[in-house]
Amino acid sequence: MGEEWIALPAGLIIATLATLVGFGGGILWMPFLILVARLEPAQAVVTSLVIQVGGMGSGSLAVIAAKKTDLRLSLYLSACAFLGIPIGVWASKHVSADSIIFLLGAMSLAMALVFVYREDDDDASLVTRVSLRRVAPYLWLATAFSVLTGLLSMGVGDFLVPILRNRLRLSMESSMAACLIVMALNAALAALLHIAAGDTFSTGLALWAIPGVLVGGQVGPRLAGRIPDQTLKEIFIYGLTLAGIHMIFTMPGSH
Repeated sequence: MGEEWIALPAGLIIATLATLVGFGGGILWMPFLILVARLEPAQAVVTSLVIQVGGMGSGSLAVIAAKKTDLRLSLYLSACAFLGIPIGVWASKHVSADSIIFLLGAMSLAMALVFVYREDDDDASLVTRVSLRRVAPYLWLATAFSVLTGLLSMGVGDFLVPILRNRLRLSMESSMAACLIVMALNAALAALLHIAAGDTFSTGLALWAIPGVLVGGQVGPRLAGRIPDQTLKEIFIYGLTLAGIHMIFTMPGSH
């Protein structure tokens, strides 16, 4: 593919946005890989996951080095998320390209609505850590949402960030930092399972994208610390909404 180099700037931009606001990179990588790079759905899923290991892994190292995350919380959520990934990997073999794009768009819009469902109360009540006992009632959601990681390469951060922020009152920065680690571990497991099942990924696109996501994964968390919590929340909402609308109305067969 002569234009594989475009994955380099795409990787820089996508990883910066993903690690800045807690997106799973798959929500942006999948439309790029299917609509722009013209990969088949199964190959796009694995390629997206491989690239995300680099981007989310880089972002995870950044937040750990800056001591912005609660490792216990991240590992707790990851352990539960691992349970759903094999189901998603199996299901991905039975989903068409159009269905993948539509599902990604629909889930993006749904998560944006969830995030704006309730009005913010006093931001002064936000915390940087939360007890594992308070998290326990929501652990099943980590398992359920991780099915989408194996199926669509969609990160659980798209779903867990609103829960951590709105339900548990964890600050936006702390919520995103915790989810970065969860998504990096999830992407690694999902990629390994796909490859073990015989799926392949685009080596050329991955090699061009990974340098970009490694840099973007460092830039996003650093910018997050300089942007107000409410601004990050608005970026998250608008980003999900625009991505969802774009995917639904530009997918093959929608014209």
